[in-house]
Amino acid sequence: MLSDTTSASIVWDDLNGIQYRICRLDCTVREDDSFEYVFTPDYRVIDMLDEEEYGGIPGLDLDLRKDRYIRRNMEPVFMTERSPSRNRVDLWELLESVGLDHYNRLEWLIRTDLRYSGDALYVIRYEEPPSFEFSNDISEDSDDTCRSILTALATGGDVMIHGMTLDDRSASAVGRTLKLILYGDRRKNPSKIVPKVGRKKKDMGMGTLSWARDMIGSGQKTADEVAAELGVSKSTLYRRMRENGWSSK
Repeated sequence: MLSDTTSASIVWDDLNGIQYRICRLDCTVREDDSFEYVFTPDYRVIDMLDEEEYGGIPGLDLDLRKDRYIRRNMEPVFMTERSPSRNRVDLWELLESVGLDHYNRLEWLIRTDLRYSGDALYVIRYEEPPSFEFSNDISEDSDDTCRSILTALATGGDVMIHGMTLDDRSASAVGRTLKLILYGDRRKNPSKIVPKVGRKKKDMGMGTLSWARDMIGSGQKTADEVAAELGVSKSTLYRRMRENGWSSK
């Protein structure tokens, strides 16, 4: 059976402008219109961060530490929050604006300049992470050195320092340390500090609520399961559905 796969990286930028590739996301669409999303978290990169910083990945319980999170024939929360509904009246205008002649949610998300306002995560086209090697000729400027090594670690690629390749645990530990050093340097110059914003309240837009209604209505998930996946209480989920004119029964 013919199929087409689109691959992206879910990324987050810190206060120093360093891009962390926290998860690979693959979407495969088959000729019978079935589809599958596969999330492959990079825990080496994720463990450099505090969840309060990047907010986690909506719809995924990363505490389970799964190698892959698979969603078959259902649009993940991460996608419904960030991409237009198939029923949106200006859908084709949005597709044409990025050069698409068919609706591929992930491809649209990769190409568009529009950003979801509910969190700071976004996607870029997936590329195999490169390898990096740092030796005695690295910059004598400590800030530049920290930034260079942390930028390399944040890609998820292999990093070799003075002939030793860092294993996953060492890479995470070194990354966290370098991040703290760079943040400390920022504090020495208050004019460069960007106010830290706490994790935003869960945003349940029309796409997310539509997904919730479909999951509950079709019996694929219970209301308790949907609410848990969205990170809200069942009463909050039902209230938001009623506010948008949808019955909770």
